[in-house]
Amino acid sequence: MRSLHRTFTVVVAAMMLLASFPIGNACGPEYMTPIFVFEDSPDIPFREFTSGKIGIVRPSFGRKTLVIAYRFLNGGSFSADVQDDLTAALKGKEPEDEGDSAVEAWLEARKAIVGEDPLPAEVYTEREHTGGYNFFPNCTRNAFEVATETLQNRVTTYGAEDKHVRAWLAAQDTVFQNCSGGSHVPAELGQESPAWLRKDRDYQIAAAHFYSLGFDQARARFEKIANDYESPWQQIAPYLVARTLVRQASLEDTESKKREFYGQAESRLQTLSAGGAGKFTKASVRLLGLVRYNLRPEERAVELGRSLAHGNDENVRQDLIDYVWLLDKFETQALKAEDERLKKLNPPEKTEEAARLAETQKMYERIRRGELIEINYFPKIPEGGLDYTRPVRLTVAYDTPEAEIVRDLEKLFQRPLTPAETQEIREMHKSALEGRARLMSPNSRLRSEDWARYEGDYDETVQLPLDLVPPFLRGDDLSDWIFTVQTDDGHAYRHALSRWRQTGSPAWLATSLIKAETSSPRVRELMRAAAKITRTDPAYATVAYHLVRLHTAMGDHNAARKLLDEVLSQPALLPISAQNQFLEKRMQLASGLDEFLKAAQRKPVAFYKFGTIATLHKLYELEKSFWDPESSSQTQEEFDQDLEHEYKDLLPWDDQLTFDDATAELLNWHFSLQLLIEAARNPNVSEYLKRNLFFAAWTRAILLNEEKVALDLAPEVLKRAPEMRSVLEPYLKSTTAKERRHAALFALLQTPRLSPYISSTVQFSAHRGDYYLAQAWWCPLPEQDYNEEGQLAPKRVPKPAFLTAAQLEAAARERRVLIDLADGKSYLGKQVLEWAESSPDDPRLPEALFIAVKANAEYKYGCDGWAHDKETQYSAETILRERYPLNSWTAKLAVPRE
Repeated sequence: MRSLHRTFTVVVAAMMLLASFPIGNACGPEYMTPIFVFEDSPDIPFREFTSGKIGIVRPSFGRKTLVIAYRFLNGGSFSADVQDDLTAALKGKEPEDEGDSAVEAWLEARKAIVGEDPLPAEVYTEREHTGGYNFFPNCTRNAFEVATETLQNRVTTYGAEDKHVRAWLAAQDTVFQNCSGGSHVPAELGQESPAWLRKDRDYQIAAAHFYSLGFDQARARFEKIANDYESPWQQIAPYLVARTLVRQASLEDTESKKREFYGQAESRLQTLSAGGAGKFTKASVRLLGLVRYNLRPEERAVELGRSLAHGNDENVRQDLIDYVWLLDKFETQALKAEDERLKKLNPPEKTEEAARLAETQKMYERIRRGELIEINYFPKIPEGGLDYTRPVRLTVAYDTPEAEIVRDLEKLFQRPLTPAETQEIREMHKSALEGRARLMSPNSRLRSEDWARYEGDYDETVQLPLDLVPPFLRGDDLSDWIFTVQTDDGHAYRHALSRWRQTGSPAWLATSLIKAETSSPRVRELMRAAAKITRTDPAYATVAYHLVRLHTAMGDHNAARKLLDEVLSQPALLPISAQNQFLEKRMQLASGLDEFLKAAQRKPVAFYKFGTIATLHKLYELEKSFWDPESSSQTQEEFDQDLEHEYKDLLPWDDQLTFDDATAELLNWHFSLQLLIEAARNPNVSEYLKRNLFFAAWTRAILLNEEKVALDLAPEVLKRAPEMRSVLEPYLKSTTAKERRHAALFALLQTPRLSPYISSTVQFSAHRGDYYLAQAWWCPLPEQDYNEEGQLAPKRVPKPAFLTAAQLEAAARERRVLIDLADGKSYLGKQVLEWAESSPDDPRLPEALFIAVKANAEYKYGCDGWAHDKETQYSAETILRERYPLNSWTAKLAVPRE
């Protein structure tokens, strides 16, 4: 019987953006985007950071990162093993994995005894609790590890063919049947069975009750084993009694019963943790931490804060995760309480819009609780494809019958659904239920909300003012420090300064500098103290960065330059992100072109592609794993060869310097053609960046009709791009201006990578004939950008201080000309049409027209989405078809235009 009524919502807002897009081109190009500064986390792969190379501490860092930084800033360290645990924690890896490898090891050990047949049913480690797709991790990795070890021991002792060993294995199969459901308990054994088997069977029966949620029976049997000093399981049994109480508490819905069971577990675990559990003492300490986390979270948060700051790292990964969860929990509670207080003081106006938003929020809360599921559906149109004009979001009770969903959709669309549509609805319904199952599973809920949360995911837009931080957390130095670092509260500077003066802590000194402004009280005193921090101190990079910031803001540029040059004299001591941050500051303070170009070249920390952030070598290895024998039309050898060819010129970029986005934008905005040429010829610039600068300069000279400059640059372009010889030599050999103009145009058409602008993206070969038009030629420089209020405003690009007014004016004049040319595809297409008009017999025209057609075709990833120059495309295609009907380039066009 359904307890919830169903609701339908037709979504118009964000989904309607899709309605204007033609169907097709669903998959877009993948870009290889360099990342120069990790804003929200340490540099990958994190090991440098966990070993003490912490770089510049940022308020946007995640809390796990800040805990580690705090220890190092205050002179502490971590052992090599602990560093591994911290690295795993930063990656979001659970202290306990799902146990797949342990299950596989168990099945292999089992198969060694009984062979392929009979095999047990597939082992599922999660079990449903209280119905409604509410799953929890029941049989953990350790259960299978213990079973595997025990089986191997019994086989070694008694032999694989021993009937009692076979009986043990059959009973263990029964135990593991309870992992996913049911209540299966092995039979009791009589005195005729050997003692070892009876002792093992007692343990197996207790475990079977535990996994089938018969906690009272399990606890009683573990208690009995604990008093049986002849049982090999006697030592672990007291721990398992406590563990049974913890599991029982975790699955209780009644708060009073939950606390009762946790309280009993705590009492037992305190004794065991004091050394009464032998080799299970450490496990008891960890379980006691979990109990305190649930029973007394405030005390546990303070306890963890002190331990992580100075103390025992025995369980550091779990402690770190628990601590961050608790900080998040208390922060959420404080913000919610403040929100409720403000609502009472200023009740929100009861508008229709507010009511609608409140209703939507309630709906999503019900989805999170598992009461509702959501299906997003686009109906089909008779001609095929999807009807993007009528997207439907279907929100129903999770137990709504499938047939009822189909009937209601038919009423909504006022027509029967086709068999294909019905099948699609069934698949989406099944997927929604599976999603709900994952959401409602405690194991998966932890993973989705906490475990897998990337360390850089700290949301700096939601910050807790210092006066709202709970007093018990303000009393813990680590917690107080984290909230102070992360807040933008105006009182943060005074508080950090006060804590530094009280403690002398380098962590608080660094935080005071992070929060300091030129008008802050005692800022000069703070800066003098900061200047004493030595290069070997973990706080050095953070302190130096903010000293540079303050010196610059105070107008003392010489002091800022001196400090920057000192820091950058030994870049290897810094993470790459920190090196790039200091180089950015140095570039901003450059007194001339030489200094500017030295600081403008940065090494990427990593690259982004396929939703993955990694080095190019790791991305290469990742792509190699994409080959699938079932779906690929290539052999693995062919696939690997193509990939190797693609990455041949890319892999060196792991170690090369390039320009970041801001620098490329500055060069495009404020560097004239003449200055761009000077930069290309500057000895401080690496050869591969010279090449890109020469490409941009030659292209810009062509577009600006600077014929003499273009001719002068062409040999230097050819020297750095010999693959362009076939298109540049005709240009160099041209004898008239008209010939040169057409040769230059053909060279541009043949080389889609050419642009008058500098790009920060990874560069491929200059000559590519595949016309991959998403990345071809150029788009006009944007003249507007979004300001801090999210509104479009005139674009402002900082001007390098060393440029003269005349240089800036020349750059602005050229920029205006280039912007007026619009995007490269349309401009080149129009130039081809003029060429066809003035020189109709030129043998290069058919290919030029073909490129013009393809360049200006409707394409999802053009300069402005689907926008394209339809008129130019139509004109070029008409000329190509009518004038050259039998030409091979005409034959390459798609289906004839209607």
